[in-house]
Amino acid sequence: MERTNVKVSLRFIGEDYDIQEITDTLNIIPSESWNKGEPIRNSGKKRTYTAWIYSLDAIETLDVCEQAKKIEKVFSPKGEKIATLKKKYNLDVSVDFVIIIENEDVPAIYFDASFIEFAAKIGARFDLDTYVN
Repeated sequence: MERTNVKVSLRFIGEDYDIQEITDTLNIIPSESWNKGEPIRNSGKKRTYTAWIYSLDAIETLDVCEQAKKIEKVFSPKGEKIATLKKKYNLDVSVDFVIIIENEDVPAIYFDASFIEFAAKIGARFDLDTYVN
């Protein structure tokens, strides 16, 4: 039987910036990255922005905040560095959630004060995508 899963990522989006500098400054290897203009797999299209993405594996859960806290734990100590990079490169910072709902088991979607403060400190927006199977 399939269960509801939640995946979370922290994404830096910009026009043109040094992906390696993000990696070196944060001392974190991204799960995925690309530069503006690179081809998108077998689509004939090109990337319209540069991205550095750190993702946690999807987990079976009915609590979105559980995943939010994990990304906070990784990046909260680096909040000042993230804010500096954001300003230097005019980056859009996004915390992305992918929620795959199985068997009508809808998870609780909420964020505690600590996570909201962390997101505000780094100037992040939230992007929640839900898929119902």
